[in-house]
Amino acid sequence: MQKLVAFYTHLLHEHLEDYNGIKGRLRLLSTSRLIAFVGTLLMIYFFREDAKLAAIFSVIGMGLFLFLVRYYEDTKTKFRLVHALVKINGRELKVLKHEYQELPNGETYLDDQHAYSHDMDLFGQGSFFQYLNRTQLVEGEDMLAQLLTSNNVESIGAKQETIDELAQKPEWRQHFSAHASLIVQQMPIDGVIKWLQSYSSFVPKVMRYLPLLFLLTTLILIIGNIWGGWSLNFLFYWILVGLGISASYLGSIRRLADTSDRVKSIFKQYFKLLEIIEGKEFEAPQLRYQQQRLKVEGEKASEAIGRFSRLLNTMDYNHNMFYIFFGNGCFLGALWTAYHIEVWIKKHKDSVKEWFDVIAFFEAHNSLGNFSFNHPLYTYPVLTNGPEVLACKALGHPLIPAEKNIRNDFRINDENFFIITGSNMAGKSTFLRSVGLCMIMANLGLPVYAEECMYSPRKLITSMRSIDSLYKGDSYFLSELKRLKKVVQSVQQEAYFVLLDEILKGTNSHDKAAGSRKFLARLVRANATGLIATHDLSLCAAANEYSNVWNYHLDATIENDELSFDYKLKEGVSKTMNASFLLKKMDLI
Repeated sequence: MQKLVAFYTHLLHEHLEDYNGIKGRLRLLSTSRLIAFVGTLLMIYFFREDAKLAAIFSVIGMGLFLFLVRYYEDTKTKFRLVHALVKINGRELKVLKHEYQELPNGETYLDDQHAYSHDMDLFGQGSFFQYLNRTQLVEGEDMLAQLLTSNNVESIGAKQETIDELAQKPEWRQHFSAHASLIVQQMPIDGVIKWLQSYSSFVPKVMRYLPLLFLLTTLILIIGNIWGGWSLNFLFYWILVGLGISASYLGSIRRLADTSDRVKSIFKQYFKLLEIIEGKEFEAPQLRYQQQRLKVEGEKASEAIGRFSRLLNTMDYNHNMFYIFFGNGCFLGALWTAYHIEVWIKKHKDSVKEWFDVIAFFEAHNSLGNFSFNHPLYTYPVLTNGPEVLACKALGHPLIPAEKNIRNDFRINDENFFIITGSNMAGKSTFLRSVGLCMIMANLGLPVYAEECMYSPRKLITSMRSIDSLYKGDSYFLSELKRLKKVVQSVQQEAYFVLLDEILKGTNSHDKAAGSRKFLARLVRANATGLIATHDLSLCAAANEYSNVWNYHLDATIENDELSFDYKLKEGVSKTMNASFLLKKMDLI
């Protein structure tokens, strides 16, 4: 932990120093621009009677002013980037102290019908997503949420390599995230892709050559007018011809120019992210594959998007009356630009979605790499195909601070089912979530909160907190039954790891006990693997009926009229119940 604090503190101070230096430079440049502008006006005024000197000073002064404006904008961009890096390192220092409640919590991804996300507190305030997420773009956040809920047990080894390599590139990750944080989207990426896919061409193919011939003719007419004595009317009528040709496509040109105005900033901003990805060497197969997706016929995606961005920017000139008259009249500028935009769209429209997907991939996996980097004591599970589904030494829950985290050794074989009993607040639900989250993290390729971990990959399904639905007309009990039916159907189709917490709460105690025993028997006959937490001690008799059912408990101790918990998993059935004690302690009975 101290090494991480020192690392982020060092970067924070380094970027703060740059931040303050650039801030001072911006003030100096702002003053310099004003001096250059005012100085130019004064020099023109003082030499107003000498036209030659006045012209020289005006050209020099305005050139200097424009240079300072450009330099100021470049410096301001760098200032914003350094400011983003300051925020990134300050945020990481806070998260190391488990202060992450101000980060995006992913509540839009809440889904009580998902196989496990609702029960595992993956989304919402104080969730694992909030602790994990460092994405800056909507597409990256969506992909991270998709990864968390995918229940995908394929290629875990390759995922581990990807995350581990990104974990070892903290400054590259921060550089990428800082640039991503500066992006302001005027149009959703889905809207851009839809526009490209549905775009209908309007420019005839002859516009590949006609504007160049038109420009050549315009130059000949200008030369003829200056040196040949030709009438200026020839040039005037020629410009009218150009304007007439352009005007015949005026509606389409305007629509393209309006869309270009909204789209160009997206391509201009995402260009830098593609350049950052392309400029890094990677070893992990998944990362190298993502880089390969950014090449089309030997051309880099950043180069293609940079060229498209410039074309869109040129199309934007059609909002300028001077360009409309001379640009279109002299060389059919709008049609020439539109033609090359359409050629670009035809060539790359199917690749653009892939390029944005690559950016989203790196955004999401940078969050995973950051998590791995921030938890050097976590361990990557060793993948097996043996009888043990999960075997962990010192397993803990990643959202509980280390000083409060009681960790347990845990081992369960394939087709075994553990019954976990214990008194109220003994930690049964937290233990189930520790196991479930461990499996979710392992399936993602993340290191898990354990000193050692052996894992035979399994999909996860849970039933821990059903809710009623006024909209669907479902009672709490009916909602839970539907959930349990989904569990049964899932384990009958393929191998799942099942987590159940106090099932059938919506009925009377006799029905609950009988129903729980029968449901557990159904899962055992289906060769299911998993855990069930319960207060119902009668359910523990199943361990006597089935050789693959085992009893474990988390207990409480009452000494000197005080209740205490050790949160340690032990074999056998719980002997302590504390409901009456707590009711009396809180003066409720």
